[in-house]
Amino acid sequence: MRTYTRKAQSADTEAIMKILNDGIAYLKEQGLPQWQDGHGPDRENIKDDMINGYAYVMIDDGKIVGYGTLVPGPEEAYENMTEGKWQGESHRYIAVHRIAVDVTVRGKGLAKILLHDLIVLARNLEYKDIRIDTYPKNFIMEKVIYAAGFIYRGMTHFGYTHGERKAYQLLLD
Repeated sequence: MRTYTRKAQSADTEAIMKILNDGIAYLKEQGLPQWQDGHGPDRENIKDDMINGYAYVMIDDGKIVGYGTLVPGPEEAYENMTEGKWQGESHRYIAVHRIAVDVTVRGKGLAKILLHDLIVLARNLEYKDIRIDTYPKNFIMEKVIYAAGFIYRGMTHFGYTHGERKAYQLLLD
């Protein structure tokens, strides 16, 4: 199995949208409001991610099976944390967003590999402070986040109904 993560290209858009739309449906099936009611990633987000150089895809055996972004801070929701605080005073951080893995490969640990690859890419971009968030009851994603070494820091809110998120941080040497 050849698995790696690379920058997304415009030709990847349809595969990315399928993965994300399946992810939105999966979250709904789990009874989670995350990415619902028009607050999930859409084609315009993906286009912007690519234009800004934030978008990455995971390839497994020649097929796009995952998507994620690395978005440099500061980010308003991350600057207004409640019930906790970030460690350190750095405003030079990068946030991991929009992690999704193809429904056909779920359960194979590829989300962990994708997150690991994004951490390595962030470090190669000279970031030592990496942040990520998820809906409080998204226990599957939370398990992936903890497995990557992130530490829970507090709660943040994205400013819409069900926009509350558990926020995590990974500080690298």
